[in-house]
Order: sequence, then structure tokens, then C-alpha cells
Amino acid sequence: MSEQHPEIVTQNEKNILVEKIRQLLADNYVYSDLGEKGGRQFLAMYQSGKFDKINDAKEFGDTVTVFLQKLFNDKHIKFRLIEASDLGEDKKGSLHHPVRLYRLGQTENLGFRRLDWIDEEIGYLDFRRFYSPSEANEMLVCAIKFLSPANAIIIDLRENQGGSADMVPLLCSYFLKHPTQLSGTYYRQDDINLEVWTREKVAGERLLDVPLFLLVGGNTFSAAESFAYDMKVLGRATLIGDSTKGGAHSVDLFYVEDRFEIYISTSRAINPVTRGNWESAGVIPDIIVPEQAALDTAIVLAKKAAQEFGKLKDARLMEIVTEFQTQLNNAESLYSQQKGIAADSILDAAFQAALKANILSEFFIEVLAYHYASAKSDKIHMSILKQRSALFPTSYHAHEALGWAYYQQGNEERAIEHFNKVLELDRNNSFATEMLHKLTK
Repeated sequence: MSEQHPEIVTQNEKNILVEKIRQLLADNYVYSDLGEKGGRQFLAMYQSGKFDKINDAKEFGDTVTVFLQKLFNDKHIKFRLIEASDLGEDKKGSLHHPVRLYRLGQTENLGFRRLDWIDEEIGYLDFRRFYSPSEANEMLVCAIKFLSPANAIIIDLRENQGGSADMVPLLCSYFLKHPTQLSGTYYRQDDINLEVWTREKVAGERLLDVPLFLLVGGNTFSAAESFAYDMKVLGRATLIGDSTKGGAHSVDLFYVEDRFEIYISTSRAINPVTRGNWESAGVIPDIIVPEQAALDTAIVLAKKAAQEFGKLKDARLMEIVTEFQTQLNNAESLYSQQKGIAADSILDAAFQAALKANILSEFFIEVLAYHYASAKSDKIHMSILKQRSALFPTSYHAHEALGWAYYQQGNEERAIEHFNKVLELDRNNSFATEMLHKLTK
């Protein structure tokens, strides 16, 4: 393999690049006065000869970035040589940025580094980057489902470099009621403030009460800071670790001639409660410890919180179970008295309440139906099978069980209906095929 030589940047090209950067800063930086002033200072420093000896294009980009970040006290600014990803695509082609971000998403598993279970009751998520909900929503839903049984949750943001601002309200929505206002954004070019709120609907369960601990540190940046800041201000999470990096601005990407690009802060966060943000200062944790010790500290606190939350959760569950059992007993009694309409009504209400309380699954109902089948309580058994197929209409198992129950009752028409439904959902189902052959021959 031939050795790759570094790209060279000429003095004339540097002259053009620096003037273009100065103009872009003046025209677009979130604070117009700082953009003008900082751009002039950058140009003056360049003209003093500070960058004259740098001929390597990548080094030039890195050096300019360090200088601009210090000059503006803004870690979001980044000037760089455009380089291909590890796939080696055409870096000047239209697919370069989509491919680079796609490749990054593959490498980082869309930011979800590790899901784990600590000490039986504590859920743990090592979350490294905020990707767009259009990419990462399904992964987030799965992560929340994994964490949902926990009596305390730890989300590790110590190595989270930020990313898509759109992912922040989606993640917040799983831990905060709707509507809750979050940090919004002021856009310089349009001179508008965009309010941000939790989402009205999310897939899966909201975890509104579970004790939540966020681990933060010096590498926690941008969107990760936004999430931590809002959760702290709203009193929804306990932050543990060290102060974050301090980036409350959002950026746009600008091409600078043919070979370079620059991220410039064009907007800033504004929290509706504090009326400020975390720019430069970072987010200050509730419990300050060396970030290397943050997880151990969080586990100690989470264990205690999990014990208390577990007691409350079990007490609420017992209330739900007791009421559900009462309604089942009432329905069974009414069925035995030939009061089917009243029994159906009670059973409908009981199942809807249990569904709202999030204790129902198809397997839960299957086991419940088995109890009444074993006890020879035919009417309530049949009604529970109907509830199962209504609540899980795409389950061939539900229709299979109901079809079999109708067959045993001698109701061949309804049995055929449900066995046909089984084959719609599972066309190779041999049991349904055999039963339809028997019922229609």
C-alpha cells in the first residue's frame, strides 16, 4: 500500500480561508457583536503571522479550531479539513456527510453503548450520543422497555458528546409528564425563540416516578448537557459527578472553499425556569465527586432509593391486583346467575383498568384464562379469551385459543372464523389448517 501524503495548504489559500471564516463568523455567530469582534481579532492574529509556518491542511484546521474556541470561549466552534470516513467515499461527493454519519451510527450503536442490570433493582444505561429520533427512536423504546421494571435508573452521560437536539425532548418525555416545558432555542438569523415541550405521546411506558440518577463529567457536552440541565432544574434527577464541558449553543455547518468546513454556533439554549443556560460554566452536579467515582456513588444512593420506591410500587400493585380480583369474582358470580350483560360490563372495566395500570400482557391473560378453564368456569373463561383476542388482535395464538374454545362449545361458525384469522396471521399454521379441514369437510 502506498504511503498517504498529508494535504498541503498554501499561504494564498490560508489568506482566502481566514477571510471567509471572519465573514462567516460576523454573519452567523449567535451573538452578532461577538461574531464581528471575534472575526476581526482572528484576522488580526492571522495577519501577525501566527499560522504562517503551518502547511499541513489538517493541522491548520486543528490549530484554527483551538484558537477560535479559546477566543470565543465556545467549544462548539470547529474548523476542519473535510476527510472521508473509514469507508473511503468521495469526500467531495454529496453522499459524504450522510455516509460519515451513517458509519458513525453503526460504530456507536446509535449512542447506546451498554444496557445492564445492577444489584437486581437498578437499571443502567451507558449513553454516548444523541442521534436523531428518526434513527434512534426504536433503539430508545427498546432501552426504556429494558429499564422499565427497575426501581432506580442510572443514565451514564460521562462520555456523551451530545448530538441531535431533537432527541432531548423525546428522552425527557419518558421521565416527565406532558406538558412540561424544557429549554428552548433562540435563533439569531430569524430572531425567534423556539419553545420545546415534552411529547404528548411516546411509544411504551413513561417512567415518571422511578428514582433517576445522571452521571456527568468533563466530557459531557451539548445535547447531553441540555438533558442533564433540564432534569436538574425540574428536580426530576439527581446529578452525580463533575461539572460538564459547557456547550449550550447549537451549530450550523458551513463549507469554506472546496476542502474545509466550519461549525459555527448560530443559536443558544434558554431555559424557561432559569432564563439562562450552561454555556461555558457547564452543568453543576447535585453531588460533586470525581467523575471516576460517580458510578459507585450513584449505586449506593440508587440502592437506598430503589428500596423505598419498591415498597411504594408493590403497595400500588397490591391495590390494583386486589381490585382486579374483586371484579373478576363479581363477574364470575354474575355469569353464574345468567346475568351475562352485567358480567361483560364489569369484565370490560376490569381489563381496561388493569391495562391502564400496565400489568396486562398476553401471557398474563393466557395464564388467567387457564385458571378458569381448569376450574370449569366456562362463561368467564370464554369472556377472557374474547378479551385476549380484542386486546391482541394480531396474535394468532389468541385467535387459535378462541377458535378452539368455540369448537369445544359446538359453535362451528365462530370456530371457522377464528381459525381463518389464524391463517391470515400465520399462513403455515398446521393446527388451524387441520381444524378448518375438519370443520369444513
